[in-house]
Amino acid sequence: MATGFFETASPLAQPLFAVLSLERDPLTVSSVLNWPVLRYYLLTVGSVTSLCLVLWFLFRGWKQVNKLSPGTKSAFIILALLALPMVCLDLFSLAQFTRPLWPGYDPENTPPAALASAIRPEWVNNLMAVSAVASILAVALPFLVNLPRLSFRRIYAIAKLSFKEAVRKRVLYAFTGLLLILLFGSWFIPSKSSDQIRTYVTVVFWAMTVILLMVSALLAAFGIPADIKSQSLFLIVTKPVERVEILLGRLLGYMSLLTLILIVLTGAGLLYILRGVSPEAAEESLKARSPLYGVLHYENTGSEREGDNVGREWNYRGYISGAASGANNAQPKAIWDFNSLPSALATRPKVTAEFTFDIYRTTKGYENQGVGIGMLFTTRNYDPEKLRLEREAREREGKPALTVDELAEKFGYFQPAASITFYDYSTGSVEVPGKLFANAQTGPEDKPPLVVTVTCKEVTQYVGMARYDFYFREDDTARGADTLRFSWNFAKASMGLWLRILLVTTLALVLSTYLSGVVSLLVALFVFLLGQFQDFLLALVLGRVSGGGPLENLSRLITNEVAGKQLENTALNNVIMNTDRVLREFLGGLLNFLPEVQSLSFTEYVSNGFNIGGSDLAANAIRTVAYLLPWLLLGYHALREREVAGPT
Repeated sequence: MATGFFETASPLAQPLFAVLSLERDPLTVSSVLNWPVLRYYLLTVGSVTSLCLVLWFLFRGWKQVNKLSPGTKSAFIILALLALPMVCLDLFSLAQFTRPLWPGYDPENTPPAALASAIRPEWVNNLMAVSAVASILAVALPFLVNLPRLSFRRIYAIAKLSFKEAVRKRVLYAFTGLLLILLFGSWFIPSKSSDQIRTYVTVVFWAMTVILLMVSALLAAFGIPADIKSQSLFLIVTKPVERVEILLGRLLGYMSLLTLILIVLTGAGLLYILRGVSPEAAEESLKARSPLYGVLHYENTGSEREGDNVGREWNYRGYISGAASGANNAQPKAIWDFNSLPSALATRPKVTAEFTFDIYRTTKGYENQGVGIGMLFTTRNYDPEKLRLEREAREREGKPALTVDELAEKFGYFQPAASITFYDYSTGSVEVPGKLFANAQTGPEDKPPLVVTVTCKEVTQYVGMARYDFYFREDDTARGADTLRFSWNFAKASMGLWLRILLVTTLALVLSTYLSGVVSLLVALFVFLLGQFQDFLLALVLGRVSGGGPLENLSRLITNEVAGKQLENTALNNVIMNTDRVLREFLGGLLNFLPEVQSLSFTEYVSNGFNIGGSDLAANAIRTVAYLLPWLLLGYHALREREVAGPT
């Protein structure tokens, strides 16, 4: 049975659009804990630590080395010598940034220097990774030597003090702004029943994100500078307290307070959503779908991976037409291969498949009518010739036609209807026999267990789809509104917000160990915003931004020239374009040191009713902590360099 949203008089006449627009695959723990990723991480951190070693030797020389104990001194010298290849790579990389100014530079065929690690041989990258580990250990050696002196009791005391100070600063008054939204938001937030939950979730998380990130940045940025200004830090460091204990204590205290606030706000926001949504909206959207995705490719289109291009600015979806095309005059198809199927699906009588496709109209068509598509489900055991012979034999013998369950169980074949009508920006569903999944459990290993083929039935229209536009529901679809699963999913999205709070708090705290409070606040937020716009920066580095680089776009703005027009070959324009190329090289290097921010936002999952994978959340947590460890090491050394007394 195929279902969709049709024009009716019910409150849910507006189409529901429940789909994840993911431009990158969700993370898994195995995707971040593997040798290529770890090697890239070591090379990135090692490039900074080796450069710090060079600067340290230039400004401090051997005087500080001679003050070390004999064992520590020997270890430091060995590590510094092993780090020399990484130092040479740093110098070479810095020289590479000026390549656009070299004679014979070809901008079209020369990749950015930041991608050089992908070009070098594997054995070279492995050797460089060893050198990077040596440089990291050399910089971390003072901390490692003093590690046995760490006292969790002192860290807890500083954290408790930081917690109380943060409460006394009255920055918590900022959360009254969120209270106003919770009390009166429904007066001013327009929403239809079909997207009521989406609107409420988006508003609540937006308000929580802005307020919590600003408060965390303010607390962390002004904590240590205020201590130094009031000289209370001088009193602390004269005692047997390690500098890293001050840093960790401050971080633990601030994060404890912010975590408690986040828990309270999450509960209040969840109650606001559950109280405010209508029963109809809850029935449709108050859930956490567990989708099972396949791998999408196209046949008989312009590209096997991308389908046909209809000229939309956002090329997230590929398109298939209803008209036959290609040299063989064949029907364009979108095909999902499901290479792994949970065995639990085979025990169900029905499994729900949901899809949300886009319509690109070349003719107006009929008002308030959708577009017809064909949908075919086949397993790896499907043999069209065998099925044809069986049908012919039944027809000759006068036997009844094969039932849907018989087709699925014996032949691995299911077609819900000759044509399924769906609507733009609406989610349709198909009930698939569970026996089809039972048939797919065994069969040839070289074929995908299940294949779903979609075609367009109207020759004047195009249907667009992406990989995540079609999925099977692993959760129980008969339950309707599922408050418990939705609430747990909402809490997991708050964990993603907690990771962003940790990111901003740590950045601001580390920067405040050497910079003033205002500068630390601005730099921390600037780094966070750069991480938020990594995709744009990457497009800028790769030269995919319309109008060229920053200076070229500024020049076009001043001279009122269109982006698609090539600049004239003048001396000034050559200087502008070469400068842009140098800037792109430096931006390419900067991208390696920016945090991953976008992947920490799970609002779209909750607002569209999709479950947040535990593996995705764990992988993001691992990546965030790994990113912050070098920052904490930087904060440790920066605090040691401050002109305050202390044992270490």
